[in-house]
Amino acid sequence: MKQIQNLFFKLLHTSQPVDISLNGNNLIITGGNGCGKTSFIKQLHQVLELFAKPERSVEKLSEEIQSLQREVDKGASNPNYSWYKERLPQLKKDLKDLENSKVSLLSKSEFMQEYADKYFVLCYYQAERQSQISVDDSRPSLQSLKTNESNKAMSEHFGVVFEKYLVAQKVIFNDIVATKDTDAQPQADRIGSWLVKVESDLRYLFEDDELELKFNREKQSFEIHQVNKAPFLFNELSSGFSAIMYIYSDLLMKVELKDIPAEQLKGIVLIDEIDAHLHVSLQRRILSFFTHAFPNIQFIVTTHSPFVVQSVNDAVIYDLSKRVQLEDLSAFSYQAILEGVLGVTLDSISTEELLDDLDDALNIDDFNFQKIQKFTEQLAVHEVNLSPEANLMFRAAKRQLVRIKALEKDTERKED
Repeated sequence: MKQIQNLFFKLLHTSQPVDISLNGNNLIITGGNGCGKTSFIKQLHQVLELFAKPERSVEKLSEEIQSLQREVDKGASNPNYSWYKERLPQLKKDLKDLENSKVSLLSKSEFMQEYADKYFVLCYYQAERQSQISVDDSRPSLQSLKTNESNKAMSEHFGVVFEKYLVAQKVIFNDIVATKDTDAQPQADRIGSWLVKVESDLRYLFEDDELELKFNREKQSFEIHQVNKAPFLFNELSSGFSAIMYIYSDLLMKVELKDIPAEQLKGIVLIDEIDAHLHVSLQRRILSFFTHAFPNIQFIVTTHSPFVVQSVNDAVIYDLSKRVQLEDLSAFSYQAILEGVLGVTLDSISTEELLDDLDDALNIDDFNFQKIQKFTEQLAVHEVNLSPEANLMFRAAKRQLVRIKALEKDTERKED
């Protein structure tokens, strides 16, 4: 059972409280632009961090504040006066955050113990994220990877060593198989199962049951293979898949480097704008991908995407704009969610889909003049409402069309 049962707290700079009944379910925070989704998830993370530390209880903080206040009252003659004076406001803020927050947990003592023992992750991923998986010639041993990473705080990012860890595991697996070491066979079985799990997760993410994660013996690296596509490395992923792998690789390494199976990892993971950088097709399966890969983690995410809201039937949905908890919306059309929940017109999501299609046509698919021209003509109607980033893509597509036309005319003149 996942930890958070109920949330009740006051958002900073607002008077209306947030009251959400979770009962251990995942949580999707939605609402119109400017309603405070990012502020909500940041504040919740800060509160949970305070809850995880026994020295940060209301009683302990109150005692420490009183003690520091007595020292400050002694004046500048106190040798540590400046430090006490600087420390006091932060403690008062922490106390106020706790007093304004009521987080009901399944077992607070278990939560604190597992967090202290680093068997329970509490992670917050901001909206801007790109995979940092390192793909280079250095190939450290499994032992050296574990030693180097063991002293890192769980709040740090572990995903950078994901590919190196894959290689180190595969080298050990191949060695055990080659030497027919029966004593080490259980280790080989575990590694084999883990590699199958990673490949299975990637197949789920890419919606491709034929995807293969292959080890290149000559390069000592892993490649992702798909039918009719050139093999590619983890540092060659598109921005959408890269944003997902940033979180996936980090969580996976947090447990693997401590010899905990991913399916047994417990934790609370907060993700701001889970739909950021994602094509519509990825928005539809991003949350289910994470819950599939890490079934014992409680995910709390913010989104303005109707496709995320619509994608699962076992999560609590909370509209922060209206301060209301919503029922399962998986059966509703995305148009109904857009207009009824998010207060957005269908035109805006159609524009987003067009931009996704144009991005694919420019960067992934074989160049098709007619297709790109069609997308730019459709987007021209919405040009004044495009974001700066979308406008750059739109203008780049138009320049490319002009360049191709000029080349064609130049070729025709030469032939004449």
